[in-house]
Amino acid sequence: MGFRLVMQVSVTLQEGLDLKCEPLGGAGVSMDRLESVDEIVEKYSVSSSPAKSRFYTGLGSMFVAFAIIGIWIPGWPTVSWAVPAAYFFSISSEGLFRWTLTNDYFGSAVFDYYATGKTIPRHAKYGVVGLIAVMTSLSSYFVWAVSTKGSGSLSDPSSWDGADPGFGAATVLLVGLIGIWYVGFRVPTRN
Repeated sequence: MGFRLVMQVSVTLQEGLDLKCEPLGGAGVSMDRLESVDEIVEKYSVSSSPAKSRFYTGLGSMFVAFAIIGIWIPGWPTVSWAVPAAYFFSISSEGLFRWTLTNDYFGSAVFDYYATGKTIPRHAKYGVVGLIAVMTSLSSYFVWAVSTKGSGSLSDPSSWDGADPGFGAATVLLVGLIGIWYVGFRVPTRN
């Protein structure tokens, strides 16, 4: 069991599962799927010092609380909060890590994430990259409109009376591009 470089268009395993993992524009890494909670715990669970364990358990519990809110509040994510909770539990408490993998509400998604080698589905990656692009564009426009353009006219840059010469909007664009790069090319993909 382990990683191997994908050299073909597709890698089909003995069980018939296609687990090709690649960035948006190139070859990536493929991994055999872990089949049980015990295998996942054995691979990803590590122990920390007692002080670190308490701190990480507290952080994991905070993320679980956010995930539970997402069960009832439309638009509030659930699994997005459960994944960091599982990570913090994996380095602090084996029992809580097992609980995040077997939970009725978000356990199956967290289990799939870890079982496939910390990958996300291709459609989810495209959606995340698209949302980052849209939100970065909107945010940088509004930062520019408020802090650079001010009450000036769009067609007359000399009338722009905002206090920021454009650094705010440029910073938002840069952070958005880093996010797109990271999700698009550093996070492994599964079909």
